[in-house]
Amino acid sequence: MKVVGIVGSPRKGGNTEILVGKVLEGASDKGAEIKTFKLNELNIRGCQACDYCKQHDGCRQQDDMQEIYRELISADALVVGSPIYISDVNAQTKIFLDRLYAFLIIGKEPKFPRGKKCVLVYSQGMGDDGRKVMEGVADFLKNALGMDIKAIVGGNYLNPLGAVKEREDLLKTAYEAGKSLVG
Repeated sequence: MKVVGIVGSPRKGGNTEILVGKVLEGASDKGAEIKTFKLNELNIRGCQACDYCKQHDGCRQQDDMQEIYRELISADALVVGSPIYISDVNAQTKIFLDRLYAFLIIGKEPKFPRGKKCVLVYSQGMGDDGRKVMEGVADFLKNALGMDIKAIVGGNYLNPLGAVKEREDLLKTAYEAGKSLVG
């Protein structure tokens, strides 16, 4: 079993990264092979709306998203983590989600294997709409790509770097969500 983790946060050692890591740890402890992508460290451009992907396999842009596409197709499960900025996923995560357009053909089955398991992770400073934001992401992944959303894990008041380390409840929930991806 292979699980791919996507970390949308630009902060090294930030709360989103810690939570994604905990989910992956749970999956790994149950025997899964894991791979992590930190979006802020990659060269990924925004979708150019050229529709090349509608007539061909993949995206015309030759950037780091090409490796992510390959890993997503071969993975059994996906973990996507984003901080919540101004009532939405952050820019890095949004670009990643927009580039999943390459798997979609309107009116036809997606070019993405259905039934992959998924855990969504978020961290939010102030505000209380992080879960609602991630429910929107879950709807997209479920309805457009046929993913099986196993859990949404996250919390508020997590602005200081590493604050989630004080939240044993979230760390445990993240770990258990990772275990639920395997088997």
